[in-house]
Amino acid sequence: MVWTAMTTGVRRGELCAIRLSSVDLTEGRETLWLQRAVRRDPGVGWGEGGSKTHQQRRIALDAETASVLRDQLARVRRRAEQIQVELSPEAYLFSPAPDGSTFLTPAGVTARYARMVARLGIETTLHKLRHYSATELIAAGVDPRTVAGRLGHGGGGTTTLKTYTAWVSEADQRAARGIGANALTSGGNRRGSA
Repeated sequence: MVWTAMTTGVRRGELCAIRLSSVDLTEGRETLWLQRAVRRDPGVGWGEGGSKTHQQRRIALDAETASVLRDQLARVRRRAEQIQVELSPEAYLFSPAPDGSTFLTPAGVTARYARMVARLGIETTLHKLRHYSATELIAAGVDPRTVAGRLGHGGGGTTTLKTYTAWVSEADQRAARGIGANALTSGGNRRGSA
């Protein structure tokens, strides 16, 4: 679950709402379809509903994340087989129940993550995995609009740019240094011809 949060940047409520049918691990088309989120409604308690921005999105998965999710699916299936239950495609991928019938709560996931990092002596939060995903994508040169789409930010990248401006600026500075150096090495010194 932690790896999936880190590499996809999904919100914790979305992570809790991932169902088996939301995961496509077909070779060459590995994707995660985010349609819903688990959240707390005042006076009602925890339930499943639309995502924060009320949009659905598909996120392409890298090979390592696809492998991690294949392992998770195998664990989920083994647990169900042990109690002789057939899993529904609508079973939750990260469920405390062997049949996948119940979701984890975002607050519970946050608390478990906090206990884990405390045992490891690391100062971080679950939400910082989302930031990590975004900043790694930006640092790798992925355009802010694509990063926004993966994170589920509305506004075509405006929120992403506001939140991660420092990293976008740093990437822009690297790009400027790189383009100048590449021009000098590939085309010679052309200062006078500009």
